[in-house]
Formats: sequence, C-alpha cells, structure tokens
Amino acid sequence: MKNLSRCRMPCRPSGHYHCPYCEQTIIRRVDMQKHIKGQHPGASSPPSAYDPTSAPPLASTARSLTPPPPSARSLTPPPPSARSLTPPPPSARSLTPASQDHIYARPSIPGVAEVYGKLAKCPHCNRSMLKKNLDVHMLRKHANISDITQASHLRSICVDENSGIFAVRRTSHGFSIPIHAQRKTWGNAHMVRCELKDCFEFQLLAQRSGLSHSLCAHLRSLDYCGETANQSFLREDVLTEMTSLKFFGEARRAVCLRRQKAAREANVPLCVPVDFGGSQVCFSVHEPSPHSFCHMGRVMVTYNKGKNSWHCPCAKPRMSCAHINISKWHVFQNDPELFKSTEKIKCSSPEDTMAVRRTVQYIQEQKKIPQPLPKEVVMTKVDCDQFFPIETKCQLCAGHPTLDDAVLITNKACIVGMMGLFDNISTYSRQCPLCKMLYRYQEWTDGLHNFNDHLLLSLELCLFLRENVCNHVSVSRVVDSLEGLRGEKYPSRDTILHAYCHFEALTDTDYTFSCVNCGFYPPVVIMDLHRKGVFKLAVSELKAPPEDFNGKQDIERFWESVHFEMLSRAFFQSSAKNPFAVQPNYQHWAPWIGSETRRSDYVLNTEFQKVKPSTLTAEAELSSVTEDRLIDELAKQKVGVVRKLCKACNIDVNGSRLDLITRLRDNMRSRQTYDKVFHSIWGASGGWSVILCPHGIVYSIKFNLRAESPRDFADLLLSWKHLPNVCIYDFARGLATHTNLRVPGQVPFKPYEGRLCEPTDANVSAAKDGKLHVSLPWLHEGVHSGEATAHPITGSSEHYVLYDRFHEKNASDPKDILRRIQLVPELRGWLNSQVVEQFFAKMRKNNYFLNNMSPSTHVFMMRSIVHHHNTCTNTALLERQLSSGRQLQLLSTITLSALGQAVIAQQSQPKMGHESAVEEEPVPQPKPPITACGQHCAVLTALGNLRPCRASWATGGHHPVQEQLVSYVLDESRPTNEIIVKDGPTCLTRENFLTLGLNREMDSVVGNACLCVVKEMAQLQVCTSYFLFV
Repeated sequence: MKNLSRCRMPCRPSGHYHCPYCEQTIIRRVDMQKHIKGQHPGASSPPSAYDPTSAPPLASTARSLTPPPPSARSLTPPPPSARSLTPPPPSARSLTPASQDHIYARPSIPGVAEVYGKLAKCPHCNRSMLKKNLDVHMLRKHANISDITQASHLRSICVDENSGIFAVRRTSHGFSIPIHAQRKTWGNAHMVRCELKDCFEFQLLAQRSGLSHSLCAHLRSLDYCGETANQSFLREDVLTEMTSLKFFGEARRAVCLRRQKAAREANVPLCVPVDFGGSQVCFSVHEPSPHSFCHMGRVMVTYNKGKNSWHCPCAKPRMSCAHINISKWHVFQNDPELFKSTEKIKCSSPEDTMAVRRTVQYIQEQKKIPQPLPKEVVMTKVDCDQFFPIETKCQLCAGHPTLDDAVLITNKACIVGMMGLFDNISTYSRQCPLCKMLYRYQEWTDGLHNFNDHLLLSLELCLFLRENVCNHVSVSRVVDSLEGLRGEKYPSRDTILHAYCHFEALTDTDYTFSCVNCGFYPPVVIMDLHRKGVFKLAVSELKAPPEDFNGKQDIERFWESVHFEMLSRAFFQSSAKNPFAVQPNYQHWAPWIGSETRRSDYVLNTEFQKVKPSTLTAEAELSSVTEDRLIDELAKQKVGVVRKLCKACNIDVNGSRLDLITRLRDNMRSRQTYDKVFHSIWGASGGWSVILCPHGIVYSIKFNLRAESPRDFADLLLSWKHLPNVCIYDFARGLATHTNLRVPGQVPFKPYEGRLCEPTDANVSAAKDGKLHVSLPWLHEGVHSGEATAHPITGSSEHYVLYDRFHEKNASDPKDILRRIQLVPELRGWLNSQVVEQFFAKMRKNNYFLNNMSPSTHVFMMRSIVHHHNTCTNTALLERQLSSGRQLQLLSTITLSALGQAVIAQQSQPKMGHESAVEEEPVPQPKPPITACGQHCAVLTALGNLRPCRASWATGGHHPVQEQLVSYVLDESRPTNEIIVKDGPTCLTRENFLTLGLNREMDSVVGNACLCVVKEMAQLQVCTSYFLFV
C-alpha cells in the first residue's frame, strides 16, 4: 500500500485519504492502512481504476444545497442554466419540508469513527474517548448548528397571551438578556417575528433561497413553551410608599402612573417577571412608543441580585429610567426582600486564603519582571509544551526540604501570542510537604508570562498591549484585531485584560512621577479635575469612617493592596470570590504622589468630611459644588445634552440653549433635579484630580470618591514635602481660603492670602488698567532667604494661588484680579496654563474602556498609563533640549541631581548659588563654546532679571555675555527655524534676526516685536520710552 495518495479536494476541511474499497475518509495515512487491513483483509493493493484526485460521492452530495441524482456524480460541471441564481419554480423542488429538514436545521457530520474496544477515535480531531461520549463530542465540537428539539431548545415563557409575545433565551448556554418573540396565529392579524435583527435577516435569506417556511431558533423554540408568566396589578399605594422612602421623586411617580394607565388602555400587562434562574432576574416592561431597542412594545430590564445593579437598554449605565422604576415598583410589591442589603459571603476558607496569600507574596517578591525587558527575551520563540516550576526545594522552610513530585494542573492550557494560539499546553505545580506552600511556573526568562496556569501570554504580546493601551486602544480591540488577522478564537477579553494587569503588577516599575526639568519639587504647578474620568460607584454604599479617623492614608499599603488584587486574580474565577479585592472606602483609598515629592508615606484624603456640614462659613461657601458652578459647567455642554437633561427632569425642551439652562437653574432648587444635573456633568465618582508641572508631567493624581472641591487639591498639596511657590487653579480663591483655614497656625498661602500684592483699591485699579506688574525673579534666579519654609529650588517662602487664563474672568470678587498670570512678567507668555486641559484631551480618549472597569482596575490602569505618559514626555523633553545643542549623543549619560533635575553625568555637581548673569565680571580664560540652549538662556534673557551694567555702556567694547548671545543668534550654521524671541503671539526665529544683523532689509514684524521688547524693558525700569523714525 505504498501508492496511497493524499487528497486535498474540498471534500474535507483538511488533507485526507480515501479508502479505495469503501466511502470512508481518514486524515492520517497510518490510520488508513490500519483501516484497510482491518476492514478489507483480503485486499492486497488498491484498484487501478481509483483516481485519488477525484472527490468521493458521499462528501460531494452531503455539502450541496440541492442534492443531484445518484447518476450525476462526475466532476463534469453542470450546464450554465443550472447555475442561475433564480430559484426554480415550486413544482421543480426536490426538497420539501415534509420529506427532510433543510440544511439550516440539521447539518450533516461526515466521517466514521474508528473503534478499539471501549474506546473510539474521532475522525476529525483524532481524539480518543469512550464510545458512549462520541456522539455528544461530534455534536458539540464538529456540528455547526444544533437542531431545536424537545430535549434541546431555548427556554421561553409567555409574557402577553393576548398578543402572543414570548420572552426567549438568546443563547442555549450562559447568561444573556432574553429577547422578545411574537407568534400570534389567531384573530384577523397573524404575526410571527423575532425582534433580533440577525434573525430577521436570516428569514430574508431563507425566503430568497426558496425556504420560506424556515424560522429562527427562537421562534422554533416556542413550539415547546408551556409556561405563562404570572401577572399582578401594581398598586398605587405601594408606589406612594416608595416615594416616601426616597426611591424616586414625585415626577418619576407620575411617569409610572401614566405608563400604567397606557398599558391598561392597550390591554397589555405593564410589568411581567422573567426568571430563568441564576443571579439575574429580568422584567418585561410595556413601552408604548417604538424605538431602536423596542420593536414589539416591550423592553427587557435586568436586575443583578449579586451586584444590586439595574440595566435597561434605553438608559446609560448607572442612570435610571421609567422602565427601571416600574420594575422596582414590581419588586417592592411582590418581592421586597431583594432590596434588603446583605453581607457578601466569601467562598474561600481561611486556610485557602492564607495559602493564596503566601503564594502571591512569594511571586511578588521573587518573580519580579525587570523594566525594561531584554530584547532577546521578548523575541524568544516557544518550543515547549510542558512547563514545570524551577523550584525543587522549598524556599521558605528551614533546611529547604525537597518538594513533592510535580502534579499536572491542566493539559489544555494555551499560549496567546502575536502569531496566534498554541493549544494543548501542560502546566505543573509542586508543593512543600511541610508548609504546604504551592509553587507554580512563573519564569519571564522564557519569554512567557503565566497568568492562571490555563492562560499564558507571550512577553511580546504584553508589551504590544501596553503600547496600545498607552495609545488609547483597549485590550478588547487589540484582541479583536488579532482574531481577525490570525483567524483564531482567542480567550475572553476580560481574561486577557486581567492577565495584562497581572503582568503590569509583576513588573518592577518605579512610579517616580517627576519632571527632569522641574525636579522633585516644581516651583510652578497647574491643577484641574477630569470630570469624565469616572468608575462605577454607588456613593450611598460608602460607610462613614470612625469618629477618630483623621484622613491619613498609608499610600504604600494601599497601592500594595491594589497590586495584590491584580496578582491574586489568577487564583479566583471572579472578583466577587476574591477576598483580596479592594473596594472604595474612606479609610483605604489613597492618591498617588511620587516617593521623593511626598512628605511621608502617610498622605491625606479627607473626602469623608465632604458629607459633614462644615462649621467654617467661609469654607462652606467655597468648598462645595454650588449651583453656579454646576450651571457654569452646564453652559459648556452641547444643546443636545442640555435638551436631554430637560427631558429627564420633565422640563419643557423647546427653545434655545439659554432658555433650557435658565429653566434648569430655576428647577435646580429641588434636590432631585440637582442630582440629575450633577450626575450628568460629573459622572459616577468624582473624577481625577491631577497636579502637573508646566512641562506636562503629572506629579500627583487622586481618584475622587465624591464631587470635586478645593479640599481634594488641598489634601494633595499638604501631603507634599515642599509646597509650590505658584499654584494655578480654576477656583483659586476657594483653594486659598480652604487651605489656609485648615492650617491656621502656619498659613500655607501667603502673603496677601495667595494674591500677588496687597488688595488695595489702587492695586486693583492699576491691575484693571494693565499698569500693574509684579516680578517674581526667583522663578528664574534662585535666592537664599534662609527660612525653613523656603522652596529648595527658588529659595522663596512666598506661595501664591492664581487663576488659569480660561477662568480668570469668572471670579466674582474684584480683588481676584490680583490673581492673574498676566501680572507676572516671568510667567506671562511662557507659561502654558492649559497644559492640564491638553493632558485631559489625551486621557479622554481612554474613557470608553477605563470608565467601564471596576474601581481597583480603573485606578491601577490609570496610574500605569500616566506613568508611561510621564516617561515618554521626559524623554521627549531631553531629546529636544539636547538636539537644540546638537548633543543628542549625551542622552544616555543623563542622571538626576539631588533635587531630581537632569544633569549630564560628565559634569560636576550643579552650583547651588545663583548670581545675575548680566552683572558677571569677565573671566580671563578661554570661553567655552555655547553648544546648547537651556535654562541658563532663560535666566540671561528674562526681562525681569535685566539690570544696568556699566560694562555695556562704553562704546569701545561689549559685555562678554552680549557677545556670546549675539554670536549665538547670528550663527548661520545653526537651524534657521529655531525660536529666539517670543513676544505674546509673535515668535521670532533665527532667520528673522539674520535680517537685522547682516545688513539685509528688515521685516516690519521683526522690528515691531523688537521695539515692544525694548518698551517693556523700559517699563520694568519705570522709564518712559519714545521712538523716532527718520
């Protein structure tokens, strides 16, 4: 039998062999030889008439929609008329419903299994199993669609007998929200339809194919429905009781009564329970108007008893609607026990919890993944299908006893990589005989990351996921792309997300959160809140802390617990069963501040005091989210958002946006309307409070549990080791008042309560006229005041709170004009106060996946994303600075000074003293060439630092610094597009200055900008300048 040839025709999905004596097809050559010897013992060689390239008649007839007669088994193509897309007339059909099922209902499974005693081998996957399990295996693994029978159908229940509407399970396994299907075959108007669009498209396909009798699986399952849901009339007194218990207000109560009246007039049930078992209960609620989510006059509302959450297709997450309120009405009347809060029961025993804790601690301490990873490790190819822990002796017990023999965990694990899936991987574990410590495979040196012994990720995929997440692409979208590219079914998106979080938690990352230019203690910071960065949180579930709680949080302990949860997910199927899950609460919810920037490991988070009435009237007026601030944020929304809010609050939706906002403001006196507007603008939790330096580096981030107030930023600033000299905030007066009232013994913001000068009428008037300028020279040239509260970089103990440019005109107090950035020459023009908004514009692209995560995953992923943002921004800053001086090769030699500022390693320690560069005396030694433009240039050219210098008065010579600057500016070998001077919106490059210094025609824009600089220099010296042109 050496002349057996492999067939690659489409009669089987893969290459196979045809038996020359029967119609059997077998994939492997060895199995075909055994088949011929066992089933055809008298055969010596295959018949010569057999052509191995021809397709067998069985396979060709089993896969056609219209089977040809037995005589038409040749490969000769049919005549052109037989290939027409037009279906034949009904009389010519050879396939009728009475004779046999259509192909959509009962697909054939070709292939015959080989039997060896009690075992049988599947002809498709060659897997051996008991003969009694072969039929079920073939049906589950190798059948495309299972038929609907009395033993196997989708469970359904009748919810409206008059209209013939049923609630049917969407799928046969797992939980999915039931759908509505209608089968009304009595009366004048018959109706048989399914509300799923896919099922409707299937019926159109079947009708075009001449199979108009075909129905989808949901409609066919109604043949076996013998259950009708119980209907109960909802009483109005129950609804009144719910209103008194603050379930909802009078407006929603009126909506529920109107819906009940409409259902009674239409003779349909208002709300019908649909319980198919499990932790989720569904309700079929009447909806009189057709919508995209409602095609049959009913909407399916879902209640999760475990998570105590409601879902309706017409409402956004965490938002209520009329259908949810009616469902709550039904539950409160018929099953009020569901509303009682119960403590969650942990499924794991204390012994199991302790064993998991020890294993996770060992992995966290001994299996850290370095950062960055070696390239050769990332590109390692997997050539092994069995993975054992490398430990052979216990690392915890004294004497290090030998571990037990390796035990197989599973032989069906899979490796997920960039090139696809690798199945049938075996993983093993070892256990200590004394302490029962469990050791598992966790070696990054093999280029793999083991998540839960069933799923392993390649390090290349982990890094690819990191890059995508940092570029605003969710893990689920990456998996979707890989599935489409490789044509393979990947594990669930949530599992891969948890595996990626496991990888990040095990990576040895140093979350420094500091700028290479500003150091650990930036003199100037910009602060703001990202209101749309939220996570799902029911504020009512937050328990009040003990009376003696002072708001101090152990930052290291909190973030270690978050990392511990990410690592422990490998041992629990869900977060509900994980005893190490971190839930938001006032006592254990800390922000993140860099280790060098914060005062100690104990930081402040006093959000619990937001719910208490403040005894300080000045703080109470400024620290809460008032109606004015809410209206100010509402004015920034689009008219469609405002109109939806008015509709939700039962307010007239006609008119302009200003009319709608005015009506909302009038109705915001009621708590119900205020809460609706607040949740629409602020989201679920309180958003992210962040502090950035002017270069866009995030120094602190706080994940608020409640609405933002100046208290959140005061918590962050008071946790810093050194308070910044200048803080930019959109509510500067409120921040200064709140912070000073919290620390009355040592006022943080002084002098003048954080204003730039004394709030006298003369100063206010001068600031309005644009004649007031307050110079802060220590921002560019440090001083030595000798005070204990002096900033380590600037040397000043003055601390100011200023408004950002977009909100400085919103201040109602006339004295707040003294908090404007434009009054400070050192800040005017070069400080970008909108750097936070630019950061939020980038982070807003992540909201679509971050806002749907659990609170602990949300904060973990957000801190990781911000860390990589800081790393990339710092690298870009250094590259731009070094490329300006054409010293990019020194990037690898950059180190940090004691203050966290970048220095080149070859240089000596930076000077701690600061002297005026303009008054510097000439040094009789060769002048080093100016190779880079950095902070020293900013000090030299700052107008506030210029002073009269006698060396520049003589006509016979020039100051050496002037010669250096002029030579640098007029150097034609340097880039012509380098910005030399920036005066407001005008930027002058080297090319513009070359027209001044090389006897060329001068551009008028250049001349005007230079004269403006001269005029500003004269004003700083309290001189009047006049220009005469001849």
